[in-house]
Amino acid sequence: MNCNIEKEYKILVTKEQFHRLLQDYPHARFKKQVNTYYDTDTLSIRHAHGAMRIRTINDRYLFTLKRHTKLGVEEYEKYVEKNDPTIFDDPEISSLLKSLSICGEIKRITELTTYRAMIYTGDAELCFDENHYGSCEDFELEYEYKKNHDGLIIWNEILARVDLVYTKNCPSKIKRAFDAYYSSCKDKETHE
Repeated sequence: MNCNIEKEYKILVTKEQFHRLLQDYPHARFKKQVNTYYDTDTLSIRHAHGAMRIRTINDRYLFTLKRHTKLGVEEYEKYVEKNDPTIFDDPEISSLLKSLSICGEIKRITELTTYRAMIYTGDAELCFDENHYGSCEDFELEYEYKKNHDGLIIWNEILARVDLVYTKNCPSKIKRAFDAYYSSCKDKETHE
């Protein structure tokens, strides 16, 4: 299982800003990825400021567990055979969950579909993400480090093309998907 400290900048942008910046990358090609988010029945991962998903791209499945640490966001990843809660019985994944005191029944919470175009800059990956979850749609840009460098200067140069300045990361995809999911659950309860 791979483990690394994730370092990225991300920002939500308007549809117009998204498409204006995309014009600078005429060879960008979008791929569909579906993020299925899982947690325990008591939401212990969410309460610990973590996230667990299986990302489906074509017919490949990538398990990811992220958790906040003093060093940053620690990310564990492993390719698995399917998108199903039974993969959490995999010895390596099960051992990881136990070591992080994640216990209880694991269940699917929600999904988020992303159409992503990824541009490799040599030092980083610049991602254009069009996201769909529940009845929501949003547009996000990510700049993920692959090598140490002063990425903030480059990131702000990219954003300046649409009159934006980076201040802090926007809420994560899982937070936005969870918030939409729980908001729709409350709406259903109100109308019943």
